[in-house]
Amino acid sequence: MKALALVASPRKLGNSEILAKEMLASLPAAERRMIRLTDLRIEQCRACYACLPAEKDCVIKDDMTFLLREIRWADAVIISSACYFLGPHTSIKTIGDRLISVLQEGSRYAGKKCATVLTYGVPGWEGYGREAVRNFAGFLHLDVVGSLTVQAANPGTAIKPAILEEARKLAERLIPGQAGVTPRPDCCCPACGSSLLQLKPTGDIRCVMCNCTGRITAADAGIALRFVPSGHPRFSAAGMAEHGRLLEGIKDDYIASRKELSVVRKNYQQHDSWWIKPDAGINE
Repeated sequence: MKALALVASPRKLGNSEILAKEMLASLPAAERRMIRLTDLRIEQCRACYACLPAEKDCVIKDDMTFLLREIRWADAVIISSACYFLGPHTSIKTIGDRLISVLQEGSRYAGKKCATVLTYGVPGWEGYGREAVRNFAGFLHLDVVGSLTVQAANPGTAIKPAILEEARKLAERLIPGQAGVTPRPDCCCPACGSSLLQLKPTGDIRCVMCNCTGRITAADAGIALRFVPSGHPRFSAAGMAEHGRLLEGIKDDYIASRKELSVVRKNYQQHDSWWIKPDAGINE
């Protein structure tokens, strides 16, 4: 078994790193590797769609190639991120935006188990961090077997017996032959595990992450959420491939109409004098 931990935090020996190491150490892995995402030189997505169709590579030459290669190398992946202002560390978003290039490459990543960890400082401020890290794993075609959310602000405050035991138990699910997905709370989407649900006055519900839909119904203990099975969930191989083809169609439409679009866009060049940039050498 080859295990890889991705740590999305610049803080050395912070809680995200500590929990990732605790999980790695508990695995019967023949080889363990760690990557600090904040150490990588990964540029922002340029929205150029040069990586479409599927057989095309991203034109940006940076550490993204290294990261994807290491993920393909691993049998199991741990993704551990700190929470900053209700969301995951910015490295998760920056890298996630670049994953359009692997949308239709499910066969190269599928079958790898993944566990996600989110650490946050102030009670009640975990925000959408858990969901964002799970989505990051989903866009990599990884099989998320469970998530751990830990409230621990200062470095080392996650080192508590109960928290470390929970981390080790989650890591066990990464071992081949072990039980699959951690049971999800009733308030989560059954397709992607998200707890971010849109409720409508009609009683309809929709997962804002994977678009799974359902209804709120009466139950003995109060209410229950009943979801309607979809043809193929958004984070399935079929769902990702469908999205890739949709983006290819958008790209083709733009190529076919770019001359006309250029004419209507050009009108707004007259306002380019409004752009400002920081003055070099001036700090206030």
